[in-house]
Amino acid sequence: MTITLKERSQLVVPPSIQRQAGIKSGDRLQFQVSPRTITITASEPTYKPTKSEWAVIRRGEAAIARGESVSLTEFLNGLDNRRRKAGTKTSRKVSR
Repeated sequence: MTITLKERSQLVVPPSIQRQAGIKSGDRLQFQVSPRTITITASEPTYKPTKSEWAVIRRGEAAIARGESVSLTEFLNGLDNRRRKAGTKTSRKVSR
């Protein structure tokens, strides 16, 4: 597909090209520029820790600040224990 760029218009990627490239609303894009060429690539999404992961991270940082060492195994076990407890099912109460 070829378009003509006019003086007062912005460069727009047509929807058909976006579909072919798999670009969706909300995707983060990275632009690389060289003479007469623009390369658009999808950038990797940044990871956001969950609340329970933040809590474990804070505990680990506090332990390090106190001079205690925390091994990677202990850290990962702390994450696993929190996740397992959150999924505990309770019995249903039946009214009579």
